[in-house]
Amino acid sequence: MTSFAIQAKRRTIFVMALLFIMALALFARLLDLQILRHDFLVAEAAERIWVEIPLRARRGRIYDRSGQPLALNEKGYVLWVDAGRLEGPPAALALLARLSDWRDKALVNQVISKQRSGFYHWARWVDPQYLEPLLEWIDKPDNGLKGVTLEVEPRRSYPYKELLAPVLGYLQDSGQPDARQVTEYNAYGGVEAYYDDVLRGVDGWMRMEQDKQYYMIPIGRSEKHPPRDGAHLTLTLDLNIQYMAERILAEAVNKSEVRRGDIIVMDPQTGAILAFVSLPSFDPGRVTQCANDPNCEEMLYTNPVIGRHYEPGSTFKILTMAIALEEHVVRPDSAFECTGLAVVGDQYFHNWNSQAHGYETMNEILLHSCNVGAVYLSQRIGPDAYYRYLDRLGFGRPTGLDMAGEASGDLRTPDSDYWALSDLAANSFGQAINVTPIQLVTAVAAVANGGELVRPYIVQAIESNGVVTETLPTVRGRVFHSEVCRDVSEMLADIGDIKSLEGGAIAPGYRVAAKTGTAQIPIPGQGYDPYRTIASVIGYAPAEDPRFLMLVRLEGETEVWGDQVAMPIFRELTQFLLGYLRVPPSAGERPAD
Repeated sequence: MTSFAIQAKRRTIFVMALLFIMALALFARLLDLQILRHDFLVAEAAERIWVEIPLRARRGRIYDRSGQPLALNEKGYVLWVDAGRLEGPPAALALLARLSDWRDKALVNQVISKQRSGFYHWARWVDPQYLEPLLEWIDKPDNGLKGVTLEVEPRRSYPYKELLAPVLGYLQDSGQPDARQVTEYNAYGGVEAYYDDVLRGVDGWMRMEQDKQYYMIPIGRSEKHPPRDGAHLTLTLDLNIQYMAERILAEAVNKSEVRRGDIIVMDPQTGAILAFVSLPSFDPGRVTQCANDPNCEEMLYTNPVIGRHYEPGSTFKILTMAIALEEHVVRPDSAFECTGLAVVGDQYFHNWNSQAHGYETMNEILLHSCNVGAVYLSQRIGPDAYYRYLDRLGFGRPTGLDMAGEASGDLRTPDSDYWALSDLAANSFGQAINVTPIQLVTAVAAVANGGELVRPYIVQAIESNGVVTETLPTVRGRVFHSEVCRDVSEMLADIGDIKSLEGGAIAPGYRVAAKTGTAQIPIPGQGYDPYRTIASVIGYAPAEDPRFLMLVRLEGETEVWGDQVAMPIFRELTQFLLGYLRVPPSAGERPAD
């Protein structure tokens, strides 16, 4: 065999061997990919090819008792800025800067002046008044706004804005949203937070194939699990009563030296809340703007009507009188001598005007708002019985109102540290005890309705998938006998008969039970503020069979008095309510002409 043939044969064998080795390597690779690592690679490919998109459930709507919409869902626009591509004329950039949600305005200016790069979530929602001008700048082919993107998202809408913020609460995004999915949000305050699980519904999802540029493949495979929308709520709130209460309160706050004010209107028979007003308020649809304003930010986190406590002052004498009559330590016609001074322990207690009233009946203790008389009653009752009743009335714990953010108040009892017998005396006329407005309303309702403690509530019904679940009134127990409540109501109605501007009835033709209060404001560790007070009035009508109970509370910038600033509000709103609810005149009373 020639050398050429030998070399050719060797080359052939070498090539064949090389091909065999390559085939063997390819087989081994296929074995690894197709069999040994099959499950791992399929999962890895699915992770890259498939994308899961959340399908947000539509949040349930909220209505007032007559079906008026209070919280809805509408189309909103989220604004994004790509700082690396941002271009535009000065007017367009100025509009863009105005729309930013950012608290740090220096950072806004850095992005606008191109000192920063990156993709930024610029505004949670674009204000509707700026949407059209912004779109005009974006749509301009030449000299327009570049590097700006608007995305459509569902938005929570509150048609009545500041009017209902303390009741409804608000929604706020839970962080920076992803550019390819709908923003998540959290509920804060009011009904929105308390019923969040009910309103939110259950999100669904969609899985689709995508290409390497993260675009969906239209003809690719997909899976879909539809969302289950949230339930709708109907509140006990009456929008007409809410509006009138807010209007009357706003006028008083603007005219008086008052820092803020609250009104609660409740049906004392059931505990249903008819109106719930707190001023100043905020727009729940503009939470970001409020959070960036130091004067507004505090309102986002505390609802004063249920989340802050105060010393109620003389309005608390209603309960002290009811307890005294219930315990039979006095009768309605009992009398005592008011010397203008009472000494309990090492503490001295005076009347609000530092004057002696002489001999007074139980009726006159309330009529003259006699602090010394209240102290006299508390000493006759004794601490064990007195605090047992306050506990049964719910002080020192939340009422159970179905709104987020309710505080417990602060009730110091003989079992507490630092309690003294002088605390009993002070508590009798509403000092040294901290209550929330809703606690006081709920407790006085037990006198108004004949002795039963009812749980306040604000959601009347929940509708889910066509099924309506009504809220039933809850009675937590009987505190007073009906005869005691009738006697106290008569005493309070006698007060109401002389509280009009002309010295007559609050509402001619009706017996209106009412008690004013002027409470001092404690300063921790320093006693009481010498320059400011809280003026209030609580009452119900008609006194013999109440259709509503109302608390008006005003926190003064200076020293304000219940008779002077709170009673006019109570009087006007009471007259409106008696007409609006079509309440017939009290028996034996002549209706107003």
